[in-house]
Amino acid sequence: MEHAYIILFLVGVIYTVITFLLGGFFDIIHIGGDLTAHIDGGIGSGHGGSDGGSISPLKPITIVSFVTVFGGIGIIGTSHGINPIITFIVAFLIGLVISFSIFRFVIVPLSKAQNTSAVYQDKLIGMQAVVISKIMENGFGTIGYVVNGTKYNAPAQHVSKKSVEQGEKVLIYLIKDKIFYVEPLDN
Repeated sequence: MEHAYIILFLVGVIYTVITFLLGGFFDIIHIGGDLTAHIDGGIGSGHGGSDGGSISPLKPITIVSFVTVFGGIGIIGTSHGINPIITFIVAFLIGLVISFSIFRFVIVPLSKAQNTSAVYQDKLIGMQAVVISKIMENGFGTIGYVVNGTKYNAPAQHVSKKSVEQGEKVLIYLIKDKIFYVEPLDN
């Protein structure tokens, strides 16, 4: 049984390392975009939970965390000579607790934040903002805007790459790659 625990543990660790490295690589070369929302949608969650329904706990991160913890606890139990049945039950329960905790305290809040930020971006087009730090010609600056009483800052650039002075009121025209493209209100 120890070999099964070792295999499960190694599968979990190798999967984690590979996805971490590939994720970083794809971020560097800007591949992926919204694809991750569809790949990581899980079973029964629509499109990553954005359909307004519940978020499925059957996501790769929760499954891999269960497999890794189950295998790791199983290795520890068998190497210490604990009864195989007790080892299996304890490994199973701890694996469930850890994967549920990751789901409850990491995936659900991140999914909710991701869904609300997508909605905000659609609503931000046409909204007024104030230049906090000067937008340089052919460069960037920072704008501030308020949504539902909460103040946010964002990197900004003039739609025609002109300079905009600090304190000027601007209109948000476009949001692309997390850059807000703005135009002064007096134009």
